[in-house]
Amino acid sequence: MQHTTSQTPATGELVGSFRYGKAFKVFMVIFSLGLIALAGFMLYLGSTLPASGPVSLTSSRGTTLNFSDPATLTYFTSGLLVFFALALLGLYAWHSRMRKGSYELYENGIAHTLHGERTYVPFTEIEDLYLFSSGQAAFTGLITNLAYRRNPGEPFNRVIEALKGFHHFQHQFRELYLNARQPQVWNTLQAGGTVTFNCIENAEVWRKRVSGNFLDVQTQPLVLSRDYLQVQGRQISIAALRSMDHSNWTEKVTIKDAAGNVVFSTISTGILSTDLFLNTLGLLMEAPAEDPSQAATSLA
Repeated sequence: MQHTTSQTPATGELVGSFRYGKAFKVFMVIFSLGLIALAGFMLYLGSTLPASGPVSLTSSRGTTLNFSDPATLTYFTSGLLVFFALALLGLYAWHSRMRKGSYELYENGIAHTLHGERTYVPFTEIEDLYLFSSGQAAFTGLITNLAYRRNPGEPFNRVIEALKGFHHFQHQFRELYLNARQPQVWNTLQAGGTVTFNCIENAEVWRKRVSGNFLDVQTQPLVLSRDYLQVQGRQISIAALRSMDHSNWTEKVTIKDAAGNVVFSTISTGILSTDLFLNTLGLLMEAPAEDPSQAATSLA
């Protein structure tokens, strides 16, 4: 669980403040009430209609609905309107649950305010930055969700596209996070240590796009050192790696050795903190002896 610090952290300058809009939620409530009111009117209308013979309705696709009398038709219409109203209210409840709090981006971290309680997390303490798409964009690869956590023992804090200025927010978050974490990771590697990234398998990524249960992730480790990359129990020498291709069209990142053999390939957003992983591996492949403490590049 994330805890609010008692001391003011070194946040750096405020980059931007972001919050969820309320207009769509208000519209859903008003529209739902309008549907319920219309359903009530239809019930009243049905009670005033005289009894007569059966009624048939034929849709444009040739589907025929038969009703015993006009009153039954109005009751059916009322029930349909109430169903749509309840569906909208359910959608309202979902949005109310997801659109929680506000965010402040600082140079060195992010603050989340929820129910009057403010929690600040430095970027250097965030191990997992999870980018994914959901809803209608689930199969397009367009990033519509950002989630972060200090470590796998904590729940994700999820930010959805309904946040005002979401795409600017996620771009700024990724850039600031990379700038903060890159020197930290590089110093660990140069001191002879290893850094572990968490990766979601391709099949798991696609299953989550279908099921919608995005935050219940099962990961496998990607271990990176100054000399090797460890993937699925295999150690691959950094010196043997020659290319790293990242295709926006296929969403995949593909790493090849000097012979052109693929040593690792996965959906890029399946790698948690994917920008940090790709940037660090790229620096190791291109200039392993150079100190890139200031080389956290801007996102493509």
